[in-house]
Amino acid sequence: MIDIDDFLPEALRHSPNTSDLVAQRHILAAARELCARLRVWRETDTFEVTAPDMQGVCTYRDAAIEKIEAAFLNGVPLEPKTVAWLDENEPTWSIADEATGNARYVTQLEPNTVTVVPRIAGTMKIRLILKPARDAFSLPEFLLEDYSDEISRGAAARILTDANSTNPQLGLDHRAWFTDRLDYLAIKVAKGQQSAPLRTKGSSF
Repeated sequence: MIDIDDFLPEALRHSPNTSDLVAQRHILAAARELCARLRVWRETDTFEVTAPDMQGVCTYRDAAIEKIEAAFLNGVPLEPKTVAWLDENEPTWSIADEATGNARYVTQLEPNTVTVVPRIAGTMKIRLILKPARDAFSLPEFLLEDYSDEISRGAAARILTDANSTNPQLGLDHRAWFTDRLDYLAIKVAKGQQSAPLRTKGSSF
């Protein structure tokens, strides 16, 4: 992970009269949008799911879970499901007592957490798609190496279309480029993501 300040030189090249604080905020917003759209930040993690909530916490700093791709609890595969799906198909899941046997599903109730359904504790190994957290102070280094232009122009688009901007048309031009670029990269990444390496980290709490 590297500091958001490392992205400033490129971003300020497109909006040179912007304060560092404002630029940092929009760099983070652009990075969040890019990661959510392209799903390029993928990690595996291992941690303990504990009572009473049968929740575990993603241990990646300054990260938020965008999607759970796969999960195993005590070696048993779980199906990632949304809360809406569980409410419709397992209506008593949220009020059921601690279960015995094997869990079946994994979901996300709160930012950066995963919850096991039925409620069973154990060791979770999980594959995640991540994006920067709303309050992040650092970003993955690969974003600077691989997507610095996209993030800097995405940040400039936000800065220059702000209500106080003197050049909103330039901001709209950056925005159109950023949107088109993400459309292109989304197709490119989808074709190559199966061969992309996953990062791993083990931890407990």
